[in-house]
Parts: sequence; C-alpha cells; structure tokens
Amino acid sequence: MLTTDVIDAELAGLDALETAEDVGPSRARRAWSSTWPKLAAIALFHLLWQLVVWSGWKPEYVLPAPGDVYRELWHQITDGTVLDAMRLTMSRAAKGYAIALVIGTIVGALISRVAFLRTAVGSMITGLQTMPSIAWFPLSLLLFKKSEAAILFVVLLGAAPSIANGVIAGADTVPPVLLRAGKVLGARGFS
Repeated sequence: MLTTDVIDAELAGLDALETAEDVGPSRARRAWSSTWPKLAAIALFHLLWQLVVWSGWKPEYVLPAPGDVYRELWHQITDGTVLDAMRLTMSRAAKGYAIALVIGTIVGALISRVAFLRTAVGSMITGLQTMPSIAWFPLSLLLFKKSEAAILFVVLLGAAPSIANGVIAGADTVPPVLLRAGKVLGARGFS
C-alpha cells in the first residue's frame, strides 16, 4: 500500500522533470551552427571566382573580380541606376502579369467548360507551361525586334499558361453537387 509520503515524493519527481531547464545547446550556438555552412559556401564561391579571375582565363572586362563588381554595384545603387532599373523591371512584370491574368483566366475558363477545346488544346497549354520563359526570347526578338513588346511577349508566355492551368484545375475540383445546385437555381453555360 502506498503512503502519502511515497506519493508526494513521486509527484515531486515529476514536477522536477517539468521544471528542469533545457541543457541543450544555447540559441546562439544553434544559430551559429546553421549559419556558418552558408557563410563558408559564400566565401568559397568568392574565393573560386577570384582564383578564376587571377588565372587570366577571360579578360577583366568579360569576367571582373568580385571587388570590382561590388564597387560598381555600390556605385549604381548610390547614383540611382539600380532603383530606376528595378522600377522599370517591376512595371514590365506588373503590366505583363496583368495581361497574362486576363488572357489565362479567359483561356482557362473556355478550356475547362468546352470539351472540344479541352481535347484540342488542353495538353498544349500544359506543354507551354513547362517550357522555360527564356526559351521564348529568340522568337520574341525575331517577331518584335528589341522592344518592349518582345519583353511583354516573354512575360505573357511565361505566365498565361500557368494561370490557365490553374483555372482549369480549379474548375475541375468544383464539387459536382455545387454544379447541380447551380443548374437547379437556373445557371446555364458559363454562368
């Protein structure tokens, strides 16, 4: 039979387990152990880059040293060149994505609701999605020369198929009971 002294001693042991401090590595030590391999990889990359530059494999104007690159980057950051380039790139991306969103949504909705279109071009949309955007760059230069339209073309062909496939997948996962409910309530066709 257990006495109250024995029960109290066992419970006190359990309380001690709950309040025991973590004796594992400190937070700083854990942070350092996850950070130093990344820092070492960056340092190794820069060392290899510098060794290739010192080897003379390519002239300095083709492959500059890391220090020269970072000095030029800092110069372009401070004189506003990088900010202007970022602004131009972001405006191109936003404009291209907005147009791709409209085109991809319309194409995806049509393909998801019209069986003939799904059979005819459904797999082509998936094929276009898997192609890297840079693959369209030579064709865009041939069609549009070196212009904003060429850049927009590449952005559109990179984004529109993915958006269309997303719309198709979304339409395919609508529960059939909701489609039947819509028909009972009078929805027809695309509505």
